[in-house]
Amino acid sequence: MTIVAISRELGSGGTAMAAAIAKALNFEYVDREIVLQAAQVHGVPEEKIADVDERRLSLWERFDEEKRRYLIFIEAAYYSFAEKGNVVTAGRGGPFFLRDVSHALKVRIMAPFEVRVKRVMEQEKVDQRTATARVRNYDRELSARIDYLFGLDWTLPEHYDLVINTGADAWQFYTDLLVWAARHPQYQPTPESQQRIRDLSLAAQVRAAIAKDPMTKNINVEVAAQSGRVALKGVVFSPAMMDAAADVAKRVPGVTSVSCEAVEIPRVYPGPIM
Repeated sequence: MTIVAISRELGSGGTAMAAAIAKALNFEYVDREIVLQAAQVHGVPEEKIADVDERRLSLWERFDEEKRRYLIFIEAAYYSFAEKGNVVTAGRGGPFFLRDVSHALKVRIMAPFEVRVKRVMEQEKVDQRTATARVRNYDRELSARIDYLFGLDWTLPEHYDLVINTGADAWQFYTDLLVWAARHPQYQPTPESQQRIRDLSLAAQVRAAIAKDPMTKNINVEVAAQSGRVALKGVVFSPAMMDAAADVAKRVPGVTSVSCEAVEIPRVYPGPIM
């Protein structure tokens, strides 16, 4: 039931390594499938989900309710795969979604900048200037995205269990090392860690259900789950809004009870125009 969550730099070889590790472990490999599931389950065009998945949002887009909902759908899809275990995930902020899950092996695949540029030149058949711009833009977009979603610096090694520099092109060694780590007792599930991933996944499914329902899609609430008990917390204009969110949460499979903590903001109506 181990989870291997890989963060990869463009030109690091991380995508190919993730697939190779999954094959060696006989694990499911998940990458683009997260976007596809988010789109299919929630009835959203795939290209719209992919758009918010692959780039940073502008300042104005961060206040766009539709795009906020798409990010929630991606999170729910990610957790649905991770909860099953025996899976290797590539990208999508996996190490950060799973930072509190002890049986998740969190890995960063990186390489020296000049090596990455050379690989992009070879793989995409572009000149050095174009490849350099691609690598720099990728780093800038990913840094802004992780900061926006998690408030963290994705380049810091403290967020990972392993950081692998692929500059030496020792691909079999890198793969063998990660396969060994994934099989190590340190990354085998415990009853506590399995409950933790179930709780995280259930909270994400509840957030997605609230974001999808026409009556509650614009309500922004915090959701926490513990052994089927769900707690909602948020700022609303009326208690009825939180009640509606609770009704949606109760219909999510796995939810046994729902509690609410709402802070009501009175609506302010303009006075008469003099």
